Amino acid sequence: MQPILEVKNLTVKFEEGSRKELTAVKDVSFCLYPNETLGIVGESGSGKSTVARAVTRLLQSSEGNIFLDGREITRLKGKALRDIYRKIQMVFQSPAASFDPRRTLGDGVGESMRNRGVERNTRKETVKKLMESCGLSEEFAGRYPHEVSGGQCQRAAIARALAAGPDILICDEATSALDVTVQAQVMELLEELKRRHRMSFLFISHDLALVQSFCDRVLVMKDGSVVEEGTPDQVIAHPKAAYTKELVEAVL
Repeated sequence: MQPILEVKNLTVKFEEGSRKELTAVKDVSFCLYPNETLGIVGESGSGKSTVARAVTRLLQSSEGNIFLDGREITRLKGKALRDIYRKIQMVFQSPAASFDPRRTLGDGVGESMRNRGVERNTRKETVKKLMESCGLSEEFAGRYPHEVSGGQCQRAAIARALAAGPDILICDEATSALDVTVQAQVMELLEELKRRHRMSFLFISHDLALVQSFCDRVLVMKDGSVVEEGTPDQVIAHPKAAYTKELVEAVL
């Protein structure tokens, strides 16, 4: 089976003061296959989110190659990126911050359709269906981000991502800001989306229990590099790398 996403030797560096560079991600390689959920775990600062932002082209990589459906997207710019943004969507840790506070949730969910020129009435009906599929009644389309709870806002953010019809959904700590009960509800929604839409997921989290229950394979990152990978049973239940063992022992 050919991977839907292939990352080869990805390196991301940032400027840190004059003549000094910080390497946030170093020589990371992995594949994501159709209908697969790949988890990325590691402590804060390990490079998980930087990988996600490089894959979605929100950050420019310094070295390496990124392929989507066999097409290299590493250096694409301008209009060429539009198709990438349709195929790969991202759900962030702080959903309210990802919405324009001056516009309703319905406007945010329908934005990608508006950009594609979808007619207003069709867009309105599709937004309604998308929000309902994510557990939000029609009335939430008229509410603003500050008028809903964190869990409701995250559901709207997921609906917004689905509006683009993506092949890959990247969840970057998408449940970490939610309380335990709401987190469980959002995870149930993601499980349902996996079954219904058969999308591929890149699931970034520090919660090993969530990763173990939700993911097909796991990458463990430390200091910007991958130190271990395999199935959840191999990586979490029977870790080999010393760092992975430390992560597992820390939650026992």
